[in-house]
Amino acid sequence: MAKEGRVELLRGAHVSLREMDEDDAQLVVAWRNSPESRKWLIQWEPLTVDVHLEWFRVAKQRGELLIMFDALDGEPVATGSVYDFDRPKTSGQWGRLCGAQVGRHPHSILEAFYLVQRLCFEALGMVRLHGELVSENQRSDRLCEFFGYVKEGLRRKHWAHPGGYYDVIQIGIFPEEFEAQRKNVEAKLYLETAPPEITVEDVKRIRAILGR
Repeated sequence: MAKEGRVELLRGAHVSLREMDEDDAQLVVAWRNSPESRKWLIQWEPLTVDVHLEWFRVAKQRGELLIMFDALDGEPVATGSVYDFDRPKTSGQWGRLCGAQVGRHPHSILEAFYLVQRLCFEALGMVRLHGELVSENQRSDRLCEFFGYVKEGLRRKHWAHPGGYYDVIQIGIFPEEFEAQRKNVEAKLYLETAPPEITVEDVKRIRAILGR
């Protein structure tokens, strides 16, 4: 069950989406500082709760979409965000995705990724999402390709890390590219069951929550 006072944005078969709040700080910092996450994050330096909260408040003022993904039993499993919006908020960067070990929820990250695309394209009417990943992060590369992201550029030796300098791949996706991949993604996530529906009422509710 969701914690009292928290408002759900979208619900799938494996995870639900809600806005991050200050009570999530310790958990987000623990995920962010885990060796598995830090290995692939552009900002790899260790994070403290105080620094996170300072960033969180500024990011909220900027209008960034900071998301927590909860399993349907209420256990938080991942976090991500959409930020760096253009002026009309129709294009933004999707990323900062990290989470816990999800052995009990094997489809949680996949559905979280899927629901963010639907939230942005269907509910918020965005026309583009973009992102970047370290070239050595083959798992993220395969995930983005599965969803229909297109490689748009390469920044050579752009990422300075204790292990050296690494290339960063720039990626992007349009709604029609996501739609072309939806059946493949939904077949993996939902098998023979119907995917989540986003109704007109859902769009109005989500836009009201996010002030859009």
